Amino acid sequence: MSNNRDQWVQIDGVSRRDMLRNIALALTTVAGGQLKLEAAQQVHQHAQEEKKKTGTYKPKLFNEREFKTLGRLAELIVPADEISRSARDAGAPEFIDLLCSQNQELAVIYTGGLLWLDRRMQKRYSVLFTEAREDQQTAMLDLLVEADREEQERKSKGLTYEGTHRYKGFGSYGIFTPSELGPGIVFFDWLRKMTVDAFYTSEIGIKDVGYKGNGARAQFEVPQEAIDYALKRSPFGQS
Repeated sequence: MSNNRDQWVQIDGVSRRDMLRNIALALTTVAGGQLKLEAAQQVHQHAQEEKKKTGTYKPKLFNEREFKTLGRLAELIVPADEISRSARDAGAPEFIDLLCSQNQELAVIYTGGLLWLDRRMQKRYSVLFTEAREDQQTAMLDLLVEADREEQERKSKGLTYEGTHRYKGFGSYGIFTPSELGPGIVFFDWLRKMTVDAFYTSEIGIKDVGYKGNGARAQFEVPQEAIDYALKRSPFGQS
Protein backbone atom coordinates (compact mmCIF):
# COMPACT_ATOMS: atom_id res chain seq x y z
CA MET A 1 0.00 0.00 0.00
CA SER A 2 1.12 3.54 -0.68
CA ASN A 3 2.66 5.69 2.05
CA ASN A 4 1.35 8.85 0.38
CA ARG A 5 1.07 11.62 3.01
CA ASP A 6 -0.98 14.23 1.15
CA GLN A 7 -3.59 16.30 3.01
CA TRP A 8 -7.05 14.80 3.15
CA VAL A 9 -9.80 17.40 3.34
CA GLN A 10 -12.15 17.31 6.31
CA ILE A 11 -15.83 17.12 5.34
CA ASP A 12 -18.34 17.49 8.19
CA GLY A 13 -15.75 16.15 10.61
CA VAL A 14 -14.92 13.15 8.45
CA SER A 15 -11.68 13.05 6.52
CA ARG A 16 -11.71 12.39 2.78
CA ARG A 17 -9.50 9.38 3.47
CA ASP A 18 -12.10 7.90 5.84
CA MET A 19 -14.85 8.61 3.34
CA LEU A 20 -12.96 6.87 0.54
CA ARG A 21 -12.10 3.95 2.81
CA ASN A 22 -15.78 3.45 3.70
CA ILE A 23 -16.77 3.59 0.03
CA ALA A 24 -14.01 1.15 -0.93
CA LEU A 25 -14.84 -1.32 1.83
CA ALA A 26 -18.49 -1.28 0.76
CA LEU A 27 -17.48 -2.76 -2.58
CA THR A 28 -16.35 -6.04 -1.07
CA THR A 29 -18.97 -6.24 1.68
CA VAL A 30 -22.09 -5.44 -0.35
CA ALA A 31 -23.40 -8.14 -2.68
CA GLY A 32 -22.60 -7.33 -6.29
CA GLY A 33 -19.97 -4.75 -5.39
CA GLN A 34 -22.12 -1.84 -6.57
CA LEU A 35 -21.81 1.82 -5.61
CA LYS A 36 -24.43 4.56 -5.58
CA LEU A 37 -23.82 7.58 -7.78
CA GLU A 38 -23.15 9.92 -4.85
CA ALA A 39 -20.46 7.67 -3.40
CA ALA A 40 -18.83 7.05 -6.77
CA GLN A 41 -18.77 10.76 -7.56
CA GLN A 42 -16.92 11.42 -4.31
CA VAL A 43 -14.15 9.22 -5.71
CA HIS A 44 -14.14 11.03 -9.05
CA GLN A 45 -14.16 14.40 -7.27
CA HIS A 46 -11.09 13.58 -5.24
CA ALA A 47 -9.15 12.54 -8.35
CA GLN A 48 -10.22 15.70 -10.17
CA GLU A 49 -9.22 17.92 -7.25
CA GLU A 50 -5.77 16.36 -7.20
CA LYS A 51 -5.37 16.96 -10.94
CA LYS A 52 -6.32 20.62 -10.47
CA LYS A 53 -3.79 21.08 -7.67
CA THR A 54 -0.80 19.28 -9.19
CA GLY A 55 -1.67 19.08 -12.88
CA THR A 56 -1.58 15.30 -12.81
CA TYR A 57 -2.87 12.37 -10.81
CA LYS A 58 -0.31 10.45 -8.78
CA PRO A 59 -1.35 6.81 -8.21
CA LYS A 60 -1.84 5.89 -4.55
CA LEU A 61 -1.42 2.13 -4.92
CA PHE A 62 -0.19 1.14 -8.36
CA ASN A 63 3.29 1.69 -9.69
CA GLU A 64 3.84 3.37 -13.05
CA ARG A 65 3.74 0.14 -15.07
CA GLU A 66 0.62 -1.14 -13.31
CA PHE A 67 -1.21 2.17 -13.76
CA LYS A 68 -0.31 2.27 -17.45
CA THR A 69 -1.64 -1.27 -17.87
CA LEU A 70 -4.82 -0.33 -16.03
CA GLY A 71 -5.33 2.60 -18.39
CA ARG A 72 -4.93 0.42 -21.46
CA LEU A 73 -7.35 -2.15 -20.07
CA ALA A 74 -9.93 0.56 -19.34
CA GLU A 75 -9.90 1.86 -22.90
CA LEU A 76 -10.21 -1.67 -24.26
CA ILE A 77 -13.16 -2.50 -21.99
CA VAL A 78 -15.10 0.69 -22.78
CA PRO A 79 -13.49 2.16 -25.91
CA ALA A 80 -14.18 5.55 -27.40
CA ASP A 81 -16.70 5.64 -30.21
CA GLU A 82 -18.46 8.22 -32.38
CA ILE A 83 -20.72 9.17 -29.45
CA SER A 84 -18.53 9.14 -26.37
CA ARG A 85 -14.97 8.93 -25.09
CA SER A 86 -13.40 5.90 -23.43
CA ALA A 87 -13.41 4.73 -19.81
CA ARG A 88 -9.79 5.80 -19.61
CA ASP A 89 -10.80 9.34 -20.60
CA ALA A 90 -13.58 9.15 -18.00
CA GLY A 91 -11.06 8.56 -15.19
CA ALA A 92 -11.56 4.83 -14.62
CA PRO A 93 -7.86 4.17 -13.77
CA GLU A 94 -7.85 6.92 -11.13
CA PHE A 95 -11.21 5.73 -9.78
CA ILE A 96 -9.97 2.17 -9.41
CA ASP A 97 -6.62 3.22 -7.92
CA LEU A 98 -8.24 5.34 -5.23
CA LEU A 99 -10.63 2.58 -4.19
CA CYS A 100 -7.96 -0.12 -4.25
CA SER A 101 -5.67 2.05 -2.12
CA GLN A 102 -8.30 1.99 0.62
CA ASN A 103 -9.31 -1.68 0.44
CA GLN A 104 -6.70 -4.37 1.03
CA GLU A 105 -8.83 -7.08 -0.56
CA LEU A 106 -9.21 -5.09 -3.79
CA ALA A 107 -5.53 -4.13 -3.69
CA VAL A 108 -4.49 -7.79 -3.61
CA ILE A 109 -6.92 -8.73 -6.41
CA TYR A 110 -5.68 -5.95 -8.69
CA THR A 111 -1.95 -6.04 -8.01
CA GLY A 112 -1.99 -9.83 -8.18
CA GLY A 113 -4.15 -9.77 -11.29
CA LEU A 114 -1.94 -7.28 -13.11
CA LEU A 115 1.14 -9.34 -12.23
CA TRP A 116 -0.59 -12.49 -13.45
CA LEU A 117 -1.62 -10.78 -16.69
CA ASP A 118 1.91 -9.63 -17.51
CA ARG A 119 3.41 -13.04 -16.72
CA ARG A 120 0.79 -14.75 -18.84
CA MET A 121 1.48 -12.35 -21.72
CA GLN A 122 5.20 -12.97 -21.42
CA LYS A 123 4.63 -16.71 -21.49
CA ARG A 124 2.33 -16.49 -24.49
CA TYR A 125 3.82 -13.60 -26.50
CA SER A 126 7.15 -12.79 -24.78
CA VAL A 127 6.01 -9.20 -24.05
CA LEU A 128 4.31 -7.30 -21.26
CA PHE A 129 0.66 -6.44 -21.80
CA THR A 130 1.24 -2.77 -22.67
CA GLU A 131 4.02 -3.70 -25.12
CA ALA A 132 1.91 -6.24 -26.98
CA ARG A 133 0.07 -5.60 -30.23
CA GLU A 134 -3.63 -4.83 -29.92
CA ASP A 135 -4.61 -8.17 -31.43
CA GLN A 136 -2.45 -9.94 -28.82
CA GLN A 137 -4.01 -7.89 -26.02
CA THR A 138 -7.55 -8.60 -27.17
CA ALA A 139 -6.78 -12.29 -27.69
CA MET A 140 -5.67 -12.55 -24.06
CA LEU A 141 -8.80 -10.80 -22.81
CA ASP A 142 -11.00 -12.91 -25.09
CA LEU A 143 -9.44 -15.97 -23.45
CA LEU A 144 -10.44 -14.68 -20.02
CA VAL A 145 -13.99 -13.90 -21.16
CA GLU A 146 -14.37 -17.41 -22.55
CA ALA A 147 -12.88 -18.95 -19.41
CA ASP A 148 -15.29 -16.92 -17.29
CA ARG A 149 -18.22 -18.12 -19.40
CA GLU A 150 -17.12 -21.72 -18.94
CA GLU A 151 -16.72 -21.14 -15.20
CA GLN A 152 -20.28 -19.82 -14.96
CA GLU A 153 -21.54 -22.85 -16.83
CA ARG A 154 -19.70 -25.16 -14.41
CA LYS A 155 -21.23 -23.35 -11.44
CA SER A 156 -24.71 -23.60 -12.95
CA LYS A 157 -24.19 -27.37 -13.08
CA GLY A 158 -22.96 -27.53 -9.50
CA LEU A 159 -19.34 -27.98 -10.53
CA THR A 160 -16.34 -25.97 -9.39
CA TYR A 161 -13.40 -24.65 -11.30
CA GLU A 162 -10.55 -27.07 -10.65
CA GLY A 163 -8.09 -25.45 -8.33
CA THR A 164 -10.14 -22.24 -7.92
CA HIS A 165 -9.80 -22.42 -4.14
CA ARG A 166 -6.09 -21.68 -4.61
CA TYR A 167 -7.00 -18.34 -6.19
CA LYS A 168 -9.59 -17.06 -3.74
CA GLY A 169 -7.00 -14.42 -2.98
CA PHE A 170 -3.64 -13.55 -4.49
CA GLY A 171 -1.65 -13.70 -1.28
CA SER A 172 0.06 -16.93 -2.31
CA TYR A 173 0.79 -15.81 -5.85
CA GLY A 174 4.43 -16.42 -6.73
CA ILE A 175 4.75 -19.47 -4.46
CA PHE A 176 3.71 -21.67 -7.35
CA THR A 177 3.19 -21.16 -11.06
CA PRO A 178 -0.53 -21.29 -11.86
CA SER A 179 -1.38 -23.47 -14.81
CA GLU A 180 -4.96 -22.25 -15.16
CA LEU A 181 -6.81 -18.98 -15.69
CA GLY A 182 -8.32 -18.84 -12.18
CA PRO A 183 -6.65 -15.62 -11.01
CA GLY A 184 -7.26 -13.93 -14.35
CA ILE A 185 -10.97 -14.71 -14.18
CA VAL A 186 -11.33 -13.14 -10.71
CA PHE A 187 -9.29 -10.09 -11.67
CA PHE A 188 -10.98 -9.44 -15.00
CA ASP A 189 -14.46 -9.83 -13.50
CA TRP A 190 -13.72 -7.08 -10.96
CA LEU A 191 -12.00 -4.96 -13.58
CA ARG A 192 -14.93 -5.01 -15.99
CA LYS A 193 -17.47 -4.18 -13.28
CA MET A 194 -15.46 -1.33 -11.79
CA THR A 195 -14.51 0.10 -15.17
CA VAL A 196 -18.16 0.30 -16.24
CA ASP A 197 -19.10 1.74 -12.82
CA ALA A 198 -16.37 4.36 -13.13
CA PHE A 199 -17.42 5.27 -16.66
CA TYR A 200 -21.13 5.69 -15.96
CA THR A 201 -20.63 7.69 -12.75
CA SER A 202 -18.22 10.13 -14.42
CA GLU A 203 -19.19 13.36 -16.18
CA ILE A 204 -18.49 11.70 -19.53
CA GLY A 205 -20.58 8.65 -18.72
CA ILE A 206 -23.54 10.56 -17.29
CA LYS A 207 -23.59 12.70 -20.43
CA ASP A 208 -23.49 9.50 -22.47
CA VAL A 209 -26.54 8.20 -20.59
CA GLY A 210 -28.30 11.52 -21.09
CA TYR A 211 -29.07 12.12 -17.42
CA LYS A 212 -30.28 15.73 -16.98
CA GLY A 213 -30.99 15.76 -13.26
CA ASN A 214 -34.66 16.71 -13.54
CA GLY A 215 -34.81 18.30 -10.12
CA ALA A 216 -34.76 16.48 -6.81
CA ARG A 217 -34.15 12.77 -6.99
CA ALA A 218 -33.54 10.27 -4.20
CA GLN A 219 -30.92 8.36 -6.12
CA PHE A 220 -29.51 7.85 -9.56
CA GLU A 221 -29.28 4.43 -11.13
CA VAL A 222 -27.70 3.81 -14.52
CA PRO A 223 -30.38 2.33 -16.79
CA GLN A 224 -29.73 -1.35 -17.48
CA GLU A 225 -29.92 -0.66 -21.22
CA ALA A 226 -27.06 1.84 -20.84
CA ILE A 227 -24.93 -0.70 -19.02
CA ASP A 228 -25.80 -3.29 -21.65
CA TYR A 229 -24.76 -0.82 -24.32
CA ALA A 230 -21.39 -0.18 -22.65
CA LEU A 231 -20.75 -3.90 -22.41
CA LYS A 232 -21.95 -4.45 -25.96
CA ARG A 233 -19.65 -1.80 -27.38
CA SER A 234 -16.80 -3.51 -25.55
CA PRO A 235 -15.54 -6.71 -27.16
CA PHE A 236 -15.03 -8.12 -23.66
CA GLY A 237 -18.26 -7.12 -21.98
CA GLN A 238 -20.36 -10.22 -22.39
CA SER A 239 -19.73 -13.37 -20.40
